[in-house]
Amino acid sequence: MRAMVVPRFGAADELQREDAPVPVPGEHDLLIEVHASALNPVDFKIRRGAFAKDRKLPIILGFDVSGVVRGMGAAARGFKAGDEVYASPSLVRNGANAEFVCVDARTAAPKPKNLVHIQAAALPLVTLTAWEALLQRVRLQRGETVLIHAGGGGVGHVAIQLAKHQGARVLATASREASLTLCRQMGADTIINYQQESFVERVKQETGGRGCDVVFDTVGGETFDRSLDCVAVDGRVVTCVGAPSEKIPSRLFRINASLHFEFMGAPTVFGVRQESQGAILRDAAMLAEAGQLQPHVSRVLPLEELAEGHRLLEDGHVTGKLVIRVRD
Repeated sequence: MRAMVVPRFGAADELQREDAPVPVPGEHDLLIEVHASALNPVDFKIRRGAFAKDRKLPIILGFDVSGVVRGMGAAARGFKAGDEVYASPSLVRNGANAEFVCVDARTAAPKPKNLVHIQAAALPLVTLTAWEALLQRVRLQRGETVLIHAGGGGVGHVAIQLAKHQGARVLATASREASLTLCRQMGADTIINYQQESFVERVKQETGGRGCDVVFDTVGGETFDRSLDCVAVDGRVVTCVGAPSEKIPSRLFRINASLHFEFMGAPTVFGVRQESQGAILRDAAMLAEAGQLQPHVSRVLPLEELAEGHRLLEDGHVTGKLVIRVRD
């Protein structure tokens, strides 16, 4: 099968096309004929060497997939050959930058009927991240105010839609014109251009000095540190970046706020509650079919131009999701 592989860790130029063997499904696996995959920051992080322990090179990346079931393991349930599905392949197995990929059937779901494969492939990883962060970690409630950083990004544009579906008031940060526009299209109530004004001061203005019930950090670093000044008393912070900060105790302890971490890869990396991902993607498909969850695909590249996609993502030049077309 055609595949783009990482033969050695390093820059995007290391990616190369190879003829690789079709994977053999394990006991709980689906063998998926890949029609499209999508890019996420974790792709270039693994390409540089993250999650490298015990991994044998070459590695196939691609942690979003939309395609068709072509084979099944003996214990795989709920699907049959020919079903159109979407999923997020495990971060510690070969991914979907190839013509076939194996995923645990418990993590997959039927593709939203109203989306083509290019659109559906843009959803799994970012939807799992935003869903778990907002609905399971911090349990965002109707009427609450949430600050979502990088609202025009892959996770951010989905998080805005989920938060609005929950009945929350959404404040979103962005800077480029395309990202600001996308935040508006996704339904954000207030859009803050963080390059033109302090998002901390704007949050205080928008909340009468109270702060936000929930802050969703998708950026880390200084953005995370400054976000601690945006949290209301008894509020919650959730981050999918996981960067430590010496300011956490002093900033959050004094206002009785809580901190949550979101790593969507945990179920498949550690082999726990894999079925939770399939359940989320089933619910997300229903939202998509009802017109309440729409992926934004900013660009589509053929599989052979995967390295260019990596470079664009690393440079921060992607709004929404960048999708890789594997089959027409």
